[in-house]
Amino acid sequence: MTAVNSKVEKQSNTPVVVITGGTQGLGLALAQALLNAGFAVSLCARTGADVEAARMLLTRKHRNSVVGEQLGQSVDSDPARLLAMPGDVADRDFQRALIAKTAETFGRIDAVVNNASTLGILPMPSVTDSTTENEAQVFDVNVFAPLQLIRLALPHLATQTQSLILGISSDAAVGGYPGWGVYGASKAALDLFHKTLAAELADQRILVHSVDPGDMDTAMHRAADPGAQGLTSPAAVAAALLALFQPLKGENKFLFTNGVRLQVTRDGLMEVTA
Repeated sequence: MTAVNSKVEKQSNTPVVVITGGTQGLGLALAQALLNAGFAVSLCARTGADVEAARMLLTRKHRNSVVGEQLGQSVDSDPARLLAMPGDVADRDFQRALIAKTAETFGRIDAVVNNASTLGILPMPSVTDSTTENEAQVFDVNVFAPLQLIRLALPHLATQTQSLILGISSDAAVGGYPGWGVYGASKAALDLFHKTLAAELADQRILVHSVDPGDMDTAMHRAADPGAQGLTSPAAVAAALLALFQPLKGENKFLFTNGVRLQVTRDGLMEVTA
């Protein structure tokens, strides 16, 4: 597997964040926010053209970027802090290549953000009208791929003074909304796996959270609900999530108890019990 940006140098003192589904929506906004804050980012997505477009966007100086406006500063990303790879996150060979190439390029991995998701069949069917093929695809991308990436990244995460695993969840995980059953069940499973991992990895200084970002103005959300109004920009959500990563620089303590489920609100981040 060949990285789109293969001429990067190891940043031994720079925290490295792996983001799946990093070419649009929250994944792209978070990559931009992290790069602007001085982190290194390794991102992936299925389509090579999208990965190349994201690489060009993220390595360009954006004086008027959306993320820059949200953070109150311009975006000025160093191309040497970005690795962008095209590939299917559910493919086992690509999973190994992504983690191996990231570690080889930067010499470390400090965080994994399981952001890539699929809705499955569109329009989303009811539970009784779904198919085993649809359910298998949704769970493979939304649950099994994140678990495998975590397993592959753990040897690298465990070598850091502190590290982070973040799963992007949804209110569908607890909502029981008609038509959202298969997708919601996959996110509920992801939530439980992250909560369990937090307990199992408690002695390894690895913080684990799942977070509900809320309803965002993304292509994915519009595909599921074309008439939705009042959606939050991914850049605003990324700005709120950035606080979770700052402790990786050794500057701050982690904000929340390990294993809790978080929700993005207008005021930032809050812990939720369901």
